[in-house]
Amino acid sequence: MSTRQRIWQPVVLVLLFTVMCVLAGWSNPEGAAAKDPAVRILKFQTLYSEGKHMYESVKFFTSEIEKRTQGRIRFQIFPGSSLVPTKQMLSSVHKGILDSAFVPAAYEQGLWPITGITMTFGAPNITYEKWRTIHDQVRDIMNKNIDINVVIVGMPHVVTYLYHSKKPLSGKIDDFKNALVRSAGGAYDASFKALGCAPVRIPAPEAYMALQKGTIDSAWSGYGRFVESKLYEVTPYVMIIPKGMVISAQHFIVNKHVWNSLPADIQRIFLEVGTEVVGVTNDRCAALDKKVVTETLPKLGITPIIMDKAENEVLLKKLAVVWPPLVAKLGKPAEEIAEILGVK
Repeated sequence: MSTRQRIWQPVVLVLLFTVMCVLAGWSNPEGAAAKDPAVRILKFQTLYSEGKHMYESVKFFTSEIEKRTQGRIRFQIFPGSSLVPTKQMLSSVHKGILDSAFVPAAYEQGLWPITGITMTFGAPNITYEKWRTIHDQVRDIMNKNIDINVVIVGMPHVVTYLYHSKKPLSGKIDDFKNALVRSAGGAYDASFKALGCAPVRIPAPEAYMALQKGTIDSAWSGYGRFVESKLYEVTPYVMIIPKGMVISAQHFIVNKHVWNSLPADIQRIFLEVGTEVVGVTNDRCAALDKKVVTETLPKLGITPIIMDKAENEVLLKKLAVVWPPLVAKLGKPAEEIAEILGVK
């Protein structure tokens, strides 16, 4: 081997090794990011899968945070509850199994009972338009009164419910009498019982089968879920209630230890995006509800019954009896939130 070859051989090997390392980072950016101490990768779960209506809110939340932190925060997303069961998402964030999640408040509600206040039907100010104007106030009160290891950063999922049944409907309160309805538990149960329904605790993904088998004979569902889950196949009779059947259902949360380890500027970004996703989500949900009523249901041959104003007032009065014992049980923070929600 010549002297020139002996000199250049190690140089070439070093160059080849450098190129391989660069290519490895390009082909596996998450692997490269994981080795970068300036990048924090958070394990995040949602019950929604890519393509589902509410997954768009997850994409907005995670992508905006990644963009605004200039890549210092990255999310490893587990869609379709692919890491832990949906009913254990809250406790999994609490324990640090997950760093962050988009969780249904009703599951494991005993861990954060204050969230039941925004999951109780009949609050005048929980609507697509009004919720965004009071969201931050409610979020702040809740975070001061949660005794588990989580921080709420956004509560965007306002849901307007319609009622669907295997039996023909009249548009009257009597339609609910002794009806076996699917419930996620928590605050749902008290509201459904006040209307005369008999709630049966069944996870949302199992609703279709439960209706098909006759375990339940009706359900309250968001407009989007009613269509996406094809619940119209087993419950073709639909009632729309203009006022009252609206709640705040799901929250973006972060493990508190993770939260406390984040710099103040990144915490601020999380909260900013947590606020902005409310308007984005509610506008999309309002548009979807309208499309379901004006386009989808007619195509399915379904003509929904709309509860009239007088009957709707009866419904609101029945729901009103749920609030005093709930507020009394949850104390001063619940009083403050109830006032913000317009509950008298």
